[in-house]
Amino acid sequence: MEQRTKNILLVAGLLCVLFIAYHYSFAKTFAISDELNILENQKEQYQAAPIQLAALSKKEQQLDIILAKNNVEGSSLQHNLLKTLNTLSDTTNVKVIAFEEPHQFIDETTKKGTTTYDFRLQGDYKALIGVIYTLEQKYSFGNIVQVDFEKKKNFRTGARYLQCRVLLQRLN
Repeated sequence: MEQRTKNILLVAGLLCVLFIAYHYSFAKTFAISDELNILENQKEQYQAAPIQLAALSKKEQQLDIILAKNNVEGSSLQHNLLKTLNTLSDTTNVKVIAFEEPHQFIDETTKKGTTTYDFRLQGDYKALIGVIYTLEQKYSFGNIVQVDFEKKKNFRTGARYLQCRVLLQRLN
C-alpha cells in the first residue's frame, strides 16, 4: 500500500472513531449537561419564588393605595361612577337626570376596547363645571370626551334650566 492510501484510510478511520465516540458518549454527555442546566434554572426559580411572592404582595399593596387614592372601589366601574355622581349631586346643586347603558366598542385590528358612559346632569353652569372638573381630576373613571350644554324651558312653570350631556370614555 502506498503512503497516500494509508493516510486516506487513517483519516477515514479517525472520522469513524470520532463519529462512534460522539454517538455513544459525547452526545449523551451534552444531553445530560443541557438537562442539568435546565434543572439548575428551575432550582433558582423555585428558590426565588418567596422573593417574588413578597415583591408581588408589596406591589399589590401599592396598587391598593393607588386605587384608594383615585377613589376606585369594587369591580363595577358603572356602579362606582353612578355612586360618585350621586355623592357629588348631594354636595352640589346638581341633579342626575339620566344615566344610560354604557356603549362598548372593540376594535378588530388592535383588539382594544372602549366603553363610553353617557349621562345627563342638570343644574347651574358653575356647579356643572365643578362636577365635570371633579370627575376628570379627582377620580380615574376615564376621559371626558364630550360635554354638551343645553338650555331648556319648562313651559308649564316658565322656569329655565341648564342641562349637560357628558360622554365619558374609558379604554379597556
